[in-house]
Amino acid sequence: MGKKIGTEMRGRFCKIILASLLILTGICIWQSFFYVGGEPSLEQYNPLILILGSSLFVLTGLIMTHLLDGCSKNRLFCISAIFFFIIIVELIVFGFNLKYIPSYDLIHIQAEAVDMLDTKKISSIAYYGKYPNQQPLTIILFFIYSAAKQIGITDYNMVGIVCNILMILVSVVFVYKISCFWSEKAGVISLFFFMMDPMLFSWASYYYTDMFCMPFMLGGIWLFIKAEKMDSKKMQTILMILAAFMIFIGGKIRITALFALIAILCWCFIKLPLHLFLKRTSILMIGVICAVILSSSILNTYGIKDRNYEYPVTHWIKLGLNEEGNGAYTAEDEVTTKEQNTYEEKVKENVETIRKRLETLGIYGVEKLYLKKMTRTWATAAYTEPLQRTVEEYNTLYKYTIGRSSVVFNYWLQIVRCGMLILIFIGCIFEIRSREYRNTWMFILIFGGIVFYLFWEAKPKYSLSFLPIFYIIQSYSAVNINKFAGYVTERSAQKGIQWPEIINVKRWIQGISCLVILFTIITGILTYSKYIVKQGMQTDLRVNQSSFSPQGKINEIKERKGISQSFIAEGDFNTIEIRFLNPRHLKNQKYVLEIFDENGTSLLQTEFLSDDVEHNRMHIFKLKRIKARNEKCYLNIRPKQIYDHYIGANSAVYSLYTGYKKAPDYYPQGCLYQGETKLEKNDLTFIVSDQYKDAAFSPRFFFVIWGAVIILEIGISRYLLKILC
Repeated sequence: MGKKIGTEMRGRFCKIILASLLILTGICIWQSFFYVGGEPSLEQYNPLILILGSSLFVLTGLIMTHLLDGCSKNRLFCISAIFFFIIIVELIVFGFNLKYIPSYDLIHIQAEAVDMLDTKKISSIAYYGKYPNQQPLTIILFFIYSAAKQIGITDYNMVGIVCNILMILVSVVFVYKISCFWSEKAGVISLFFFMMDPMLFSWASYYYTDMFCMPFMLGGIWLFIKAEKMDSKKMQTILMILAAFMIFIGGKIRITALFALIAILCWCFIKLPLHLFLKRTSILMIGVICAVILSSSILNTYGIKDRNYEYPVTHWIKLGLNEEGNGAYTAEDEVTTKEQNTYEEKVKENVETIRKRLETLGIYGVEKLYLKKMTRTWATAAYTEPLQRTVEEYNTLYKYTIGRSSVVFNYWLQIVRCGMLILIFIGCIFEIRSREYRNTWMFILIFGGIVFYLFWEAKPKYSLSFLPIFYIIQSYSAVNINKFAGYVTERSAQKGIQWPEIINVKRWIQGISCLVILFTIITGILTYSKYIVKQGMQTDLRVNQSSFSPQGKINEIKERKGISQSFIAEGDFNTIEIRFLNPRHLKNQKYVLEIFDENGTSLLQTEFLSDDVEHNRMHIFKLKRIKARNEKCYLNIRPKQIYDHYIGANSAVYSLYTGYKKAPDYYPQGCLYQGETKLEKNDLTFIVSDQYKDAAFSPRFFFVIWGAVIILEIGISRYLLKILC
């Protein structure tokens, strides 16, 4: 009796999680179609296009699944190899053409890993004391760079990019293998969905924790599922220990990988009797303990720890409740935590801030903030904006993916995300109806991620490490939908029911196809008037050099000579943005901004007042278009007369790097001068761009895209007529 009650309780627990995920996914689906208040890029989305595009995307995936019915294992293997080859090509093309200059946390990790080649140990207490969770990736990169150095490779940025691509490829293999536990067809479909989503490809050269943790998390999941299917108890135990070991190592790189271990434990609790659950847990804990011992040993050898620098968990919860920052990082929150001298004082300040924010927001405010955070993290796919200003070269691929002309690319990203959410919603329904809960672990994992980022600091890119699980669920959903359709058809045949007796299928398909094509034409007309006829301000970046922290080294504009920055613009420009500093709120001071060519000829001169300069804000100078084709230019800022105090300009040098043997050069093609003094490894925080009004894309390209959509719709309708009539 007690055993039966326990089983029912575990079943209810599972249903509560799945039902909750169903609700959260439903909210995300609605927000992904109609929400326009989150990311700036979302404001340009047309819901009609998203609905049409995601419907076609899902339908294409289902047709692909149906086409694989009856394929032999050899043919399925060949199709998988083709898809895998396409994924490799996509990763190489994106990774080698969209090279990113390390920014934000990655610049700390990159610089420290290179510095460790000499020091053999992490030395930046100021940074790694605050963020000890960044040490594992730094040490991994140090090992990789050491190996590269041994064979004479010193382009460490490229080494990081290659390793990142390999990490994604290993993740692709594990996605395929996990999906193949259901069937080879499911494995092929998972590769199809991986191949069709360009999100991970666009981040291929950004070798950060999101990518490096994925193969460890997925490898651990694959080992656990494989262990469950083993007959040998000994091999089962070994594989489970290895599974927990790998997942925990992935969790040391990025904590969200640990959700896989939590999901596995929850799944064991749901599926197994209590004594077997405790046995599985004990075995998994052995793997965790082994991983703890190994990671602690490595961190003690190469890492550092200072509790007074370390940011407590409460800091990230405080960030998550910051309404002004949409639940993400803000410089003000960083400063208020950093100002506290001890770990205990940091916790006290964080808790007090959390309490005040909860009182200020109230229940309605918290709900609104959580909805916005959930939308930014899960319902929004076009979050490549942070990459735009860290790309190494503004080439054609940049322009049409994350640059100015990326409308089609962003739409495709969002259409894929909408289709992904729809298939997850359907898959969750199948899992609830199955009552066997064989694959509940992956739904628990996604549920844990969504709930975690409701309370934690949340950014759009934080869902990157979860994308492989999405592809696995998509393949699960597509295969089950195909099975369900086959079951319905078979049952109808057994009962002697023929579709034409109930409904004229051919006429319905033809009618719906005509309506969809008409809908596409009308949507195209409306979209044409928005994106072709209506012009908007476009920006082509020529030079980007921005600072992550307002606490960079301040170069005050000295007397009459001022400061100057050399740069090379990759094309004509008419806009310059500079981050000035005016903490004293100086008034009525006149300054001159002048641009020279390499020969010293003045190309442009304009005046501005200190009154217009806000402290630690980018100031925009609208200029006449200056012609520059990879020519060296000089930007000079000087006061018109001598003052007692001057405004400052923020330069992109982190105080954290001042003690390094080789401080990073943020813009290798330029240099900052103070008067006539050249400041080594120092650059002005500035942006050079060309701004102009233009349509999103040309009419010819628009008609090609829309014509291709209509042809796809006609092809799908003909295929449905063939198999159903």
